[in-house]
Amino acid sequence: MNNEQANEFEAFLQERISCCTKKSQALFKDDRKDEAVFEKVRANVYDIFKTVFSVAAKNEKDAQAAETFFLAKLEQIPSAWVQSLEQAQQHGDSQKAHIETIKLDAVREIREKFAQITE
Repeated sequence: MNNEQANEFEAFLQERISCCTKKSQALFKDDRKDEAVFEKVRANVYDIFKTVFSVAAKNEKDAQAAETFFLAKLEQIPSAWVQSLEQAQQHGDSQKAHIETIKLDAVREIREKFAQITE
């Protein structure tokens, strides 16, 4: 991944964070608290991976090592969310299951965008 690709990916993550945050704030103002929380969760996922990406870029010696580190975290972090989703489904906790699904959907979007940029 070159600098231009890295900048494009970081801009994508920042745009998604901003969009979700604005949407969450608007939903809170409309007294749609549940939906606002879901948008906040989505924004948090983008923020987590923006931080991971920044750490990878700063701490790894070359671009390939940074990409490998980021992709590993892109698999490792959501694995806990998959387990949490399975537990929520087993216990009939639909709200928790929905939150975990939102997280996993955001990760899927991040993974797809990363692959698109690095092609």
